[in-house]
Amino acid sequence: METAIKRNHRFWPSNISKNGDLKALTNLASPFNEPNVAFIFEERKLYVEKEQLIAVSPVFEAKFSSKFKEGSEKEIPLPGKNLNHFVCFLRYLCPGFDDELTDATVHLMLPLADEYQTEALKKRIEKFLVNSVLIRLESISSEQIILNILEAELYKLSNYLDACIQVASRKMFDNLTKSPKFVDISQNTQLKISFRRWEDIDKIYKKSNKENLQSTVYMQSTRGPVFGSSIQHENHLKDVGQQLKPHMQEN
Repeated sequence: METAIKRNHRFWPSNISKNGDLKALTNLASPFNEPNVAFIFEERKLYVEKEQLIAVSPVFEAKFSSKFKEGSEKEIPLPGKNLNHFVCFLRYLCPGFDDELTDATVHLMLPLADEYQTEALKKRIEKFLVNSVLIRLESISSEQIILNILEAELYKLSNYLDACIQVASRKMFDNLTKSPKFVDISQNTQLKISFRRWEDIDKIYKKSNKENLQSTVYMQSTRGPVFGSSIQHENHLKDVGQQLKPHMQEN
């Protein structure tokens, strides 16, 4: 017997690219077993099963309740919504699909996951965003990390924001703050960036001093007293500089 998952894949349009684009789409058949309501996007309809949406979203649950007009409507307009993004959203949201989040789709899904309070998908999105930021720790630009911070603040993603703060704290002051959008970051987050940088640099300095002291004690124990070794001092400064280098990103 054909499984529900197989039926879902059969009814869902196959001409959907990984970034959510609908290529020459002519048939918006439903991915659901018993579609009973249609979302209207301008002149196009997307048929869905409202019970399945109710199960994954308290917003859909409220919309389809008897208290709201949508509860008895067979066709529900979604003005301002992008059909491509919404189709992609449903594929990530509902069971029976194996789509993976990508850099091209994740930022499109987040506003919908937030609006419809689909917490499981929102957590999945946040995990993807955290990993994406930390993987590109060295290469992500100041302009981009500011946009990421604003996104994390807007949608209240604390883990994502912490990862962004870690990256931002490694940028040189002038490069980070020269962006016009820097002032849009909350003062609380600006302080966290500053304190993170301050704390990291203090740790590097203390660690380097401790290593230098241990090196000096070792040399004295093996070679006798060492007086004002300029070479040792220069080496110590070089070591500090190397350890500080990751926190002086100019991109």
